[in-house]
Amino acid sequence: MEGPLPEGISNLKLLRTLDFSYSSFSGPLPASLGELISLEILNLALANFSGSLPSSLGNLLTLKEIFLGVANFTPAPIPEWFGNFTELEVLKLNSMNFTASPLPSWLEKMPKLRIVDLSYCNLVESIPSFLGLLGNLETLFLKHNTLGGTIPEIFENLTRLSSLDLSENNLIGSIPKSLTSATNLNTIQLYSNTLSGELPADLGNLKRLAQIDVAMNNLSGAIPASVSNLTNLIRLHLYDNNFEGQIPPGIAVITGLTEFVVFANQFTGEVPQELGTNCILERFDVSTNSLSGNVPPNLCSGQALRELIFFNNNFTGPVPAAYGNCQSLERVRFEGNKLSGTVPEGLWGLPLVEIISIQENNLEGIMSSSIGAALNLGELKIQNNKLSGRLPPDLGNITSIHRIDASGNNFHGVIPPELSRLNNLDTLNLAGNSFNGSIPSELGKCSNLIQLNLSRNELEGVIPAELGLLVDLNVLDVSHNHLSGNLPSELSSLRFTNLNVSYNNLSGIVPTDLQQVASIAGNANLCISKDKCPVASTPADRRLIDNSRMIWAVVGTFTAAVIIFVLGSCCICRKYKLFSRPWRQKQLGSDSWHITSFHRMLIQEDEFSDLNEDDVIGMGGSGKVYKILLGNGQTVAVKKLISLRKEGYQLDSGFKAEVETLGNIRHRNIVKLLCCCSNSNSNLLVYEFMTNGSVGDILHSTKGGTLDWSLRLRIALGTAQGLEYLHHDCDPPITHRDIKSNNILLDCDYQAHVADFGLAKVLEYATGDLESMSHIAGSHGYIAPEYAYTLKVGQKGDVYSFGIVLLELITGKQPTDPSFSEGVDLVKWVNIGLQSKEGINSILDPRVGSPAPYNMDSFLGVGILCTSKLPMQRPSMREVVKMLKEVAPNIEL
Repeated sequence: MEGPLPEGISNLKLLRTLDFSYSSFSGPLPASLGELISLEILNLALANFSGSLPSSLGNLLTLKEIFLGVANFTPAPIPEWFGNFTELEVLKLNSMNFTASPLPSWLEKMPKLRIVDLSYCNLVESIPSFLGLLGNLETLFLKHNTLGGTIPEIFENLTRLSSLDLSENNLIGSIPKSLTSATNLNTIQLYSNTLSGELPADLGNLKRLAQIDVAMNNLSGAIPASVSNLTNLIRLHLYDNNFEGQIPPGIAVITGLTEFVVFANQFTGEVPQELGTNCILERFDVSTNSLSGNVPPNLCSGQALRELIFFNNNFTGPVPAAYGNCQSLERVRFEGNKLSGTVPEGLWGLPLVEIISIQENNLEGIMSSSIGAALNLGELKIQNNKLSGRLPPDLGNITSIHRIDASGNNFHGVIPPELSRLNNLDTLNLAGNSFNGSIPSELGKCSNLIQLNLSRNELEGVIPAELGLLVDLNVLDVSHNHLSGNLPSELSSLRFTNLNVSYNNLSGIVPTDLQQVASIAGNANLCISKDKCPVASTPADRRLIDNSRMIWAVVGTFTAAVIIFVLGSCCICRKYKLFSRPWRQKQLGSDSWHITSFHRMLIQEDEFSDLNEDDVIGMGGSGKVYKILLGNGQTVAVKKLISLRKEGYQLDSGFKAEVETLGNIRHRNIVKLLCCCSNSNSNLLVYEFMTNGSVGDILHSTKGGTLDWSLRLRIALGTAQGLEYLHHDCDPPITHRDIKSNNILLDCDYQAHVADFGLAKVLEYATGDLESMSHIAGSHGYIAPEYAYTLKVGQKGDVYSFGIVLLELITGKQPTDPSFSEGVDLVKWVNIGLQSKEGINSILDPRVGSPAPYNMDSFLGVGILCTSKLPMQRPSMREVVKMLKEVAPNIEL
């Protein structure tokens, strides 16, 4: 049912329960609901009602339970008439659109309260001490507000309290000693505050405690020895604090422990070797501490361990052989220790493992051919060890892998040509080994390769011309080998940020387009013009050259440097400028431009000085986008950021740092930022141009039929992987804040590229508005519900926006499509359609074809999960990628 509530409901005077949760009713609540004088339970959670809460509800004096969470009512302060509900036992107002309000004093008048959930309610000021008078309280949730001050000593009287969540606030001071008096506590969530001091010494008194999370605070001291008394403990999260001392041996006797996560502290000593023997661990993360001794051998005794993470410590000895049989492992990270011995053979080929990061140790032995069975592996980082032998050809089976770094080891033999099957590989670093033979020409088939480093090996032969097929390649380092022949002209079409061919036996003329970017030192017969190349020599001359090779290398290097300087001067005279140094000035008219470049570009001085409105191809909250054809034939997209600068405002290091962070991002599903130009009047961001425009432009036009179901799946997965990289692999993590179908661009092969990432923070610095992000909080129809009342943005907001894009791909509808009735958006429209007789076929874009594809229901499930009203119910982007790969395991990117 949908539409407004019928007025006749108010005639049901004996009604005790009214439950419209998850309903499709809309419009304002009728004031006549206040006439239901016998009502005891009112549940309007996740309903579609709008307008103001009628004050007549304050007449429901018999009300015992009220659920209004995640509703769409007009923002207003928490109503005072709630204080009339003196019989109330359950108060759940989580994620309501309240304006900034303190915790209401009328709570003191409700002694029967058992459950209070005011999470995501925009609460301010401090936690009042009168909460300690609510002796029947079992659940107190005040998560994700702006509460400050200290946590009051209120817990001595709260003997029935079972769940406490004060996380994601601005609380300071120490954890109250009286907390341990609430002996019925099962869950304590205090993470993401600014708490200090130590954990209560008698924490072990809380015998029923199953979960404690005090991560991301400023807590210090040792883990109390009494923690061994917490026999029901399941999750212990202490990460990102200043804890110190040793991990108490009593941790190992807790039989129910599944998650032990204490990274980013100052713990010392050994981890109890018995840990894992008495429990079934799923997560073990002690990274970034000062722990030493041997790695505990029994962490996977329950065969459920998913994360084995202890990087950046001082562990010594071998990696226990048992982890080679831990089939449940998904993430293996123990880089930055002092481990020795061999890697257990089975560890290489674990079937579920997604990352193996074991670099910076003293590990020896070979890479087992079993690695070919690690079909879910995305990153293999084993650099700076003492590994030896040959790279197994089976490595070419792992088509999911996108990064391999095996540099700084003792590998030898040929580079396996089977690596050419790795279509998702973006980084291959084999530097500092003893590889011999030639560079496989087959590497030219690794179409997504961005960085290739084969330096400091024993490679011979020529540089394959096929590398010129790698259109995204911007780093190529083959220095310090024995390569010969010419520098292939095919490389001239690539936009290198680093091309290093120095200290080889290369000869001939460096192609003109590479002369400004290539490092060529130590190649005596490699020159930059024909008249500067050495003439043929006699045998006696060649002996003299052989005996004086070092002298010739120095002379050649000096000569090359002089010629490059002369050529650079000529380029300036031709009014061209190569942007290669960050943040330098170039005079354009009477104003100076501050320029930073992240990719090799040849730009004429006046190309950006007078942007033509006829070239505008897009416009959004952050500025206009122009399509510009450069003098060198390259087409770029230039975004001119909105200009709201305060008078006299000057760009500072913050703006520069933000832009440089974005420019250094390298991912196949993220639009490349080529350079930035700024002066007192304009900020220009220059991006690579995407031939097929945006997903939104195609999907919501007559061209939508070109996007068949397989293309839509590929767009979804590509976009998800780009966002996953921003959220989980960038340091610091980047929140997009404006995900929409028009910010997902398609190249000539319809590969998805996320655009406009990170612009919110750039705009803050560019405009001088560091106090507010109101100018870019997202786009209408894509903004997560919680933003309306918290004005806080985060990664879960990106997830919600991405979920809207998934629903667009399924339905072909816009987020606020003109065909929708008033008050209905895409999420509601999908829910209404699923409840109809036609079900999923009623919402499917007819251009996809009917009946619905076999995996569409699973795909839709991901979209619905991402658009959950509560942020905590949405998955992370890493989880989204995993789900989409399960939905469409055969999609090739």
